[in-house]
Amino acid sequence: MRAMILAAGFGTRMRPLTDHTPKPLLNVAGRPLLEHHLLRLEAAGVDDIVINVGHLAQKILEHFAATRSPCGLLQARWQGRRRELTLTFSHETTPLETGGGIARALTLPGALTADDADETPFLLINGDVWCDVDLGALMAQALASQTQCLPPRPLAGLVLVDNPPHHPSGDFLLMQDGEVRDGPVNGTDERMDNADRLTFSGVSWLSPRLIRRALHETPALREGDGVFKLAPLLRDAMQRGEARGLHHRGEWIDVGTPERLDELDRLLSDRPAHPEA
Repeated sequence: MRAMILAAGFGTRMRPLTDHTPKPLLNVAGRPLLEHHLLRLEAAGVDDIVINVGHLAQKILEHFAATRSPCGLLQARWQGRRRELTLTFSHETTPLETGGGIARALTLPGALTADDADETPFLLINGDVWCDVDLGALMAQALASQTQCLPPRPLAGLVLVDNPPHHPSGDFLLMQDGEVRDGPVNGTDERMDNADRLTFSGVSWLSPRLIRRALHETPALREGDGVFKLAPLLRDAMQRGEARGLHHRGEWIDVGTPERLDELDRLLSDRPAHPEA
């Protein structure tokens, strides 16, 4: 499987730290936050990673010594603990939101998918979260979902966590059978009585079909420079019964403030060296 890391945000809540340093390059336990994601993806067996960049993009490109490939892609080779990873950078000169950013990444030849017909799921990670979920297990869930014979075939798998103090109401309902809902589909659903409303961690897997279908069914998404959010597409998939979930009860930190950045720094600094640390 391949993966995409969302790293194009402005990091507004992290100012003044992000006035001159993009959030993905902020130091955590001796290395940039972005490299911690790369190490976990390496440990899970991912070799090809797309990173979208926007705010202070040039600093990220210079950090990884990105150059133009023969086919015109911005790419770099990054040495992990055991092997090199291929990084492809999707440079957004104007913010495209998450949905638009993924759609643009899908147009980069051979980067996120093998070709335009490839529907193999890919991992999607918000660059400003930390989660020690088993990415290998998440990849296995994604691949297994594509062998499901009976419709609807899942197009998304969300890692959900217990609601943190700064987001007590949660985001989505996780049903006992693993389906994710935003609410009842038609009238009352008795399964809602035993469902937990949890918070989306910012870690997931997606099928390229989710984005391509939306672009096909809603031409307006292709207009306005392709700026659109991912959340409405996920909610539409939930209404169609195409979203699955995994309740992660381990470590998770939304690195959205300097205080939570310090919290993550303490957490990882106290850990012994580990391939996924």
